[in-house]
Amino acid sequence: MGHAERQSTFSHSWFLVAEQSKRKLLRRAKIASTLQKYLKETRLIKHSSLLLVAIVLVACANRAPVNTEGIVLGVIRTWMNIPDTYVIDTKGSGSIDAQLPGNLDGIPEWSPDGKWIISSSQYEVGRPEDSAIYLSRSDGSQRQVVIHNTGGSFDPSWSPDGTRITYYARDNQPGIYLLDMQCFESPEKKCNSSPIFLASGDSSPDWSPDGKKIVYEKKGNIFVINSDGGKQPLNLSSDMKYCYDPNWSPDGKRILFSCFQTDHHDIFVVKADGSELINLTRGVGSNTKPSWSPDGNKIAFISNRGGLGQIIGIDDTVRSNAIFVMDYDGNNVVRLSLRDDERVLWFTWLPRNFSVASP
Repeated sequence: MGHAERQSTFSHSWFLVAEQSKRKLLRRAKIASTLQKYLKETRLIKHSSLLLVAIVLVACANRAPVNTEGIVLGVIRTWMNIPDTYVIDTKGSGSIDAQLPGNLDGIPEWSPDGKWIISSSQYEVGRPEDSAIYLSRSDGSQRQVVIHNTGGSFDPSWSPDGTRITYYARDNQPGIYLLDMQCFESPEKKCNSSPIFLASGDSSPDWSPDGKKIVYEKKGNIFVINSDGGKQPLNLSSDMKYCYDPNWSPDGKRILFSCFQTDHHDIFVVKADGSELINLTRGVGSNTKPSWSPDGNKIAFISNRGGLGQIIGIDDTVRSNAIFVMDYDGNNVVRLSLRDDERVLWFTWLPRNFSVASP
């Protein structure tokens, strides 16, 4: 092989080696680029996943309490009288998620500041007729008996300033009583823990918003008396009989109650001075236990209208009913509790500062 041929062969070999090296470098560069892109995308995916997890966790953690207007009710269901307590909203969409304290019974009522609950229980003191009145924190803790007397104590109601309650007692002197609650809320305070007799009456005392008067039921009539006991009681239902469940409006101008009318109950509203009596339900179903909303624009009540009133218990005394709400003038009636197999025993509006879990 001559010099020229050897030179040509060498040049060709070098060219092949160079081309192979070039292709290797290109492949490595392509692999490196692909790997870099992969790692970048992986990090993005990882970060995106972490961000999504974080958002979900924050959303779950931020299932923060939100204020809502609602009603808590106690019911029994089916022939076994299975009890339940739950919260419904006031838009007619049914039950809502809420954390309620235990031992709610006998129309619990939150104190004006929302820190305490007063209620009566007929199931913890031996005989059902010997109902006692209980005080607890709003979370159900620190529960204690404040009144337990022979014959029972019922229907406790907070004064507007939260310092006293009024209630009905079947004792040696049956009637409406007052009790200073500061002794029980703060034991270090010096106050009179003995009940004070106010008037002869039978049930359902309720304070006026200014705390100066109390409305109550006596022998099927509705009376108003000064909370200091002065002046004679004023009869608001003298032309009717079998009237019960009085409830004072938040503005202090009007009072609700229900009255038996031949074969059903109607709900009436009257001015606090006894004038301008108006029938709000006008014979549609049997309607009881009217209660003003906290803002005074709505009235909630128990009714068997709309096909309710069917037997759901072991005998015909346990019949279905539901919670309804209407405008203050009796219009725009909406059903709130939606089950047909239950009987509402009691209900109460939740305080404005009560919170439920957000959806």
